[in-house]
Amino acid sequence: MGNSFISNRPRITRGILSLLFFIFCFLLALRPVHQSFSEGGSFSVGGSSAFAESKPLKIHFIDVGEGDSILIEAPNGEAALIDAGNLISGFRVAEYLKENDIQDLEYLIFTHPHLDHIGGAFFVLQMLKVKNVYDNGEDLSGLVKSSDLYRWYATLARREENYRVLKTEDILSLGEVSLKVLWPPRPFVLSDFNSNSLVIMLRYGKFSCLLTGDLTSIAEEMLLGAGVDLKADVLKVGHHGAGDASSEEFLDEVSPQIAIISVNAENIRGYPSMAVLEKLRNVGSGVYRTDEQGDIVLTVFPKGQFEIKSEIYEKR
Repeated sequence: MGNSFISNRPRITRGILSLLFFIFCFLLALRPVHQSFSEGGSFSVGGSSAFAESKPLKIHFIDVGEGDSILIEAPNGEAALIDAGNLISGFRVAEYLKENDIQDLEYLIFTHPHLDHIGGAFFVLQMLKVKNVYDNGEDLSGLVKSSDLYRWYATLARREENYRVLKTEDILSLGEVSLKVLWPPRPFVLSDFNSNSLVIMLRYGKFSCLLTGDLTSIAEEMLLGAGVDLKADVLKVGHHGAGDASSEEFLDEVSPQIAIISVNAENIRGYPSMAVLEKLRNVGSGVYRTDEQGDIVLTVFPKGQFEIKSEIYEKR
């Protein structure tokens, strides 16, 4: 029996070694597959956020007719809305958000209190969950006494605990997407609503988008004088392309590849100005307009590349 036991031992050892060698080869064969994922940056082990962070940033310039409304969908799943259209189009903004699976907003920001920017507040604030509400803090005390609409806006937007005023140097974040306020300073140095519009620089990696509300040329000049970095890949053109905004000096400094104008067809004030359109072309900017192309959507990828699509895809 002892001899039999000794003679079987080498056979068992060889079997175990063969099995271990097979396992080693199997694991070795898997290594290139694992490396191809990790080197590509599209996959990582350790949590569900690995796939979420690989999603692109999306910026929607919603066709609200007369007014502005910009939806920001960050790669981490958070969303912000800058302006909400007018009283007529506000319902459409709320529906647009729901159609794009936006059930709640991290930030709802109003650049200034003109009704073509804040009118949609009456729908968005009541149809979606909004965590934080911001505006530029413009004094509405006189208008609240004379206008029901402003009284209602103040009640709905400004009397909640989640309301705050934004000013120069404030920064909001949506994961890796930053929203830095470049204008206006507090206290205000100018007196009209448009000139006090919030100006926000959106940055995501190497990509930048300048959102200017209804900023006018006089405020543009002050920004230029302050030495603020205004260079951006994409510009949301100030004041719907009106002639009192978008000076040559300002556009030269921004140098946008793409300019987007939010405006309604047959605008009663004649926006956008032909002179502004010409200036945009002179700086080499492609021009997109909501009155001609409907909803305009920018998709921005992690390395800074971006693509633009609209209901009527036509690069001008």
